Amino acid sequence: MAGRGEAVPREDNYCEIDPEQVDKFGIPVLRFHYKWSDYERLQAKHMHETFEQVIRELGGIPMGDKPGADQEYGLNLPGEIIHEVGTIRMGNDVNKSALNKWQQAHDVKNLFVVDAAPFVSQGDKNCTWTILALSMRASRYIVEERKAGNL
Repeated sequence: MAGRGEAVPREDNYCEIDPEQVDKFGIPVLRFHYKWSDYERLQAKHMHETFEQVIRELGGIPMGDKPGADQEYGLNLPGEIIHEVGTIRMGNDVNKSALNKWQQAHDVKNLFVVDAAPFVSQGDKNCTWTILALSMRASRYIVEERKAGNL
């Protein structure tokens, strides 16, 4: 059995351009600063205990190793099982977000980010449909603003 949960958005989890490492094309790569919080650890512990309960109630015997309280309860390393989202926060506060509710940059009015970068969080499932819906919404806004002469 395997469980998936949501990682909580935290300001101390972030990425930046690595000043030393580059990819095979010479382009700088991202360096990630990320740690699991108690929320994720307790979520994983709850999943593990629930799986054991289900196995017992079905007449089985849980056979796997049970992580101890000092371990990460079977959590993968950050970034191993993901649908990448985040890094360009959406919000009303220009000091805490880069984009407004239309996925438009606060500082560059003709720049729109219409992928998964504005999502601060997500669970296990692929976010393609949400990206498509928000992209369509932003596209309609862009057309309206262009017609009004605002872009």
